[in-house]
Amino acid sequence: MTGRLRRSVVVPAVVLLLVGLGAAAGVVFVARGTSLLSESRTFYVSGSGDDRADGRSPSRAWRTLDRVTAQQLRPGDQVLLAGGEHFTGQLGLGADDAGDPEQPVVIASYGTGRAVLDVSNEPAVDIYNTGGVTVRDLLVVGGPDSLSVDGIDVYNDLPERKRLAGIVIESVEVSGCKNGIAIGSAPQALGFENVSVRDSSLHDNRIAGLTVYGPEFDADAPVYANSNVNVSGVSAYRNTGDPAAVVNTGSGIVLGSVETGRIDRSTAYGNGALSAADEGPIGIWTYNSTRIIIENSLSYGNRTSGADGGGFGLDLNVSDSVLQYNLSYDNDGSGLLLYGVASNRAHARNVVRFNISSNDSRRGEFHGGITVLGGLAGGDQPGGIVGGQIYQNTVVMGAAADGALPPVVRIGDALDSVVLRNNIFLSLDGGPVVVSVNSTENGVTFYGNNYFGSTDQPTILWEGMDFESLNGWRNATGQETSSEEAVGSDADPELVDSASPSAVTTADQITSASGFQLRPGSPMIGSGVLLPGIDPATRDYFGVPLNPNRIDNGAGQFADT
Repeated sequence: MTGRLRRSVVVPAVVLLLVGLGAAAGVVFVARGTSLLSESRTFYVSGSGDDRADGRSPSRAWRTLDRVTAQQLRPGDQVLLAGGEHFTGQLGLGADDAGDPEQPVVIASYGTGRAVLDVSNEPAVDIYNTGGVTVRDLLVVGGPDSLSVDGIDVYNDLPERKRLAGIVIESVEVSGCKNGIAIGSAPQALGFENVSVRDSSLHDNRIAGLTVYGPEFDADAPVYANSNVNVSGVSAYRNTGDPAAVVNTGSGIVLGSVETGRIDRSTAYGNGALSAADEGPIGIWTYNSTRIIIENSLSYGNRTSGADGGGFGLDLNVSDSVLQYNLSYDNDGSGLLLYGVASNRAHARNVVRFNISSNDSRRGEFHGGITVLGGLAGGDQPGGIVGGQIYQNTVVMGAAADGALPPVVRIGDALDSVVLRNNIFLSLDGGPVVVSVNSTENGVTFYGNNYFGSTDQPTILWEGMDFESLNGWRNATGQETSSEEAVGSDADPELVDSASPSAVTTADQITSASGFQLRPGSPMIGSGVLLPGIDPATRDYFGVPLNPNRIDNGAGQFADT
C-alpha cells in the first residue's frame, strides 16, 4: 500500500501453522501477498476473541481491529464485529483490499445491537484508494480528543486520477469527530463514483455531519472529483462548527465537487452554533457541483455565530441543479440561498421550486427567506448567477425574537437573467417583502408573484427607493408587467395557517405542514402565470398532482375534490 501507512500486525507462529493444518480443518489463512481464492469469506471480531485464531466463526473470532487491517480482504468478504461490544483502533482498507463494486467487502455487526468503534487519534474506519466497500450497522463514537479526525474517512489520492466505484455507508451513527463521514480526494486526484450514504445519524461533530469534497474549482475547465453521489434518510444535527476556523464549519450535509448527485428525505437541525467565520454554515447545501437535486428534505434551527446559518443552499459554482419539495424554518440565515462568484458565470441554470420557507433569517436583517446573491463584488459585474429559475415557492417571514424585520426576499449583486414566478411572498409583521441592492439592469425579473404584508401594504426596497405598494413599484421599474399589462398581486393569499411548522422535526413529516396550503376560495387559485420553456413538474410540495388546466401561486396547489 502506498501513501498513508497502514499498521501491520505480527502474526504468531501458531497462526502460520494453520496453513499446513488447514486442509484437515477446512480453514485457509491467506497472508498478504499470497494468491487469492475465489470464494468469499466471513471474518468475526469480538472482545473475547484471539488474533491468533482464523476469525472464521464467532467461536474463532479475532480480537482487534488491527488484525482486520492486517488481513487482505478480497471482493465479497465480510468482516462482522460483535454487536454491543466496544473496539478501539482503526479498521483500515487499502488499495490491495476490495475493489469490486459488484462484490463489495462488507463491514458490519453481528449478534445483538451495533458494534461500537471508539475513536481516538485516527478515523475508526479508513477506506483508502479502493472502492467496492459497504459499511453498515456501526456506532462510531468520539469525544474531546477525537475532534481533529473523521469518524469514517473515504479518501483517494491515486496519481492516475481515476474515480473509484462503489462506496455504501448505511445505518451508521457517528458522533464526536471532525466530520462524521468525509468522502473525497487529494488536490491532484479524483475521488469516488456510485456512492450511497443512507439511513444514518451524524451528530455532535465539529466540522460537518457529512462532507463530500474535491480539488479547487476552475470555472474555465471544471473537473468534478466525485460522481453519482446519493444521500437519503440521513439526519445531521448539532454539528457545532469550529470557533477558531476562518472558513465555514458546522454544516449538516455538504456535497462538493460532485457531478450528478441527490440528497433526499434528509434532515439537518441545530448545526453551526459555534461557527464564527465570515462564511458560514448551512444545514444542507452544495458547492462546486453540477446536476445536484436536493429534495423532500427538512432543515431547521440551524445557527451561526458569524455568517449564514441557513437552511438550504446552492452555493458557489453550482450548475443545472434543483432545490425542490423542501421545508426550511427557524434558521439564522436564509431558508433558500443562491450564492455565486461575481462574473465567473459558473452558477448557472439552477431551479428552486415548490419549497416552503417559514420564519428563517432569525439573525439580523441581511438575509431573506429567499436570498439570491451573485457575489459581493458589486452589481456592475453580471454573471455571478446566470439563468436561475425560482418559482412556485411559499415564503413567510415574521419578526425575529430581537425585533428585527428581515425581508421575505433579498436580491442583489451580479445577476443575469434570474426570474421569480408564481411565488407567494408573505410578510407577517411589517418587514419588507422585497429588498434589492446592486441588481444589474435586466438581471432579475419578478413575474406573476404574490406580495402581501399582513399589517400594511407590501413594502419593497428597490435600489435605494422605497415603495409602499406593488403598483408603485411596478410603475417605476417595469417589474410585474407583461406587454405593459400588470401581473402579480398583493391580495391576501389566504393560507390555512401561516404559523411556524415547529411540530415538523423529521423529513418524513414535511407534507404535514398543511398550514401552508390554500384555503378554498383563495385568490391564489388559478392566479399563476405560464412557465414557457420551463419544466413545470408533475406535483406540488404536498404531493398533489398539478392541475393541467390551472396554475396556482405558491408551493401548495389547491386540491380539487
